[in-house]
Amino acid sequence: MLLPFILLYIALLALLAVVSATETATFAVSDAPLKVGRMKAGRLKGVLQTVLSNPIHHLHRTLLVSAALNLALTALGMFLIVGHFGGLAINSWVCAGGLFVVSVILGDVLPKFIAARAPGRVLLLTTRLLHPIRVLLDPVTLLAERASDRMLLLFIPKGVKARQPLTRDELETLIEMREEQGTLDPTEAAIINEILEVTELTVRDCMVPRVDLTLIEGTDPEDDINGTLEEARTRFAIIHGDTPDSVQGVIDVWQWKLAGRPAWAKVMQAPLFVPETFPALDALSQHLTSASKCVLITDEYGGLEGMVTQEEIVDWLLYDAAPWQGDSNELREESPGRYIADGSARVDHIADMMDLEIDTGGIDTIGGLVFNTLGYLPKPGERVKLDGVEIKVRRVSRRRVQQVELRRRPAQDEEELSSK
Repeated sequence: MLLPFILLYIALLALLAVVSATETATFAVSDAPLKVGRMKAGRLKGVLQTVLSNPIHHLHRTLLVSAALNLALTALGMFLIVGHFGGLAINSWVCAGGLFVVSVILGDVLPKFIAARAPGRVLLLTTRLLHPIRVLLDPVTLLAERASDRMLLLFIPKGVKARQPLTRDELETLIEMREEQGTLDPTEAAIINEILEVTELTVRDCMVPRVDLTLIEGTDPEDDINGTLEEARTRFAIIHGDTPDSVQGVIDVWQWKLAGRPAWAKVMQAPLFVPETFPALDALSQHLTSASKCVLITDEYGGLEGMVTQEEIVDWLLYDAAPWQGDSNELREESPGRYIADGSARVDHIADMMDLEIDTGGIDTIGGLVFNTLGYLPKPGERVKLDGVEIKVRRVSRRRVQQVELRRRPAQDEEELSSK
């Protein structure tokens, strides 16, 4: 009669080890999301995605199961020691201590150590083992959760309400108040505001506008398409139908060249579209998992607005973290007659560098001049024509023009403008 109880104890201890390993792996995991993404669709993949999307809820159930198993092991251990090991020559206290040490090491310490060393593999393995018995475990854990919630409500006064999270406007007001009171210096306030800015960054803010994309009509002759790919200034080329809005696919020009310039149809990728209001950080984590991927941006009518890659988003973030400093870096010449300027660059400094006469209308910075001329905050890609120069907006934030591109206008354009 002793053997069945020993086997039951070993089975419960093994289950406790699995639960303990799952508990540690859930929060130490880093590579499991990638492995789950490569799995075939199925019930197990769905369970793993649910665990990774809400680990706190999964932890609650794991802890409840762990507590129940520890209670069952304690009761069964006492039953074995008092009822069956009592007749042995070994002292009951020594027997209980030895059983406790073995149970802690095998059921808790060792599984957690293994899970900390390889959390991704452990989470995938333990989920496979626990998945068949979820039918039995879930009702028990759900009942325990409800019971604990009701017990908790008995100790909370009825007048106490959950604190609502601060809105964006409330947080900005709080930062301004703390800065005025002196508890935050201007540098700290600026850093916090930049963090808030990043959380609201959309793909439109850092996209390559449509006018700067390499657009190729799919019905063009093979030689013409290959020539356009060869001379492309951007990494990705868009293949479209009758109009650029009817996108057929995307070609990674770098990979096309590295592959020995095969037929373009063989390397064309299916396009991925997101709306222009899609959060940039979400695009980076969900779609742009490598530098060889791009996302096409559509406007509210479904038309092609632009494109964004890892490079554009990272460049935008780094620009905000370490903007240009000093007059020597505010304006730089990219090619003859083509300049890149910081939005805070002084108009008079730009006029001297480009040998132009620009009517500023009392505006000091080039970003402010563009904003004042248009009368609104422009989108990336919009253009403004001034005295002898054409300005294209390259980067904007929620409040200002951050970077522009300037090109000298041909004398013929100036004559036409003056005649009008």
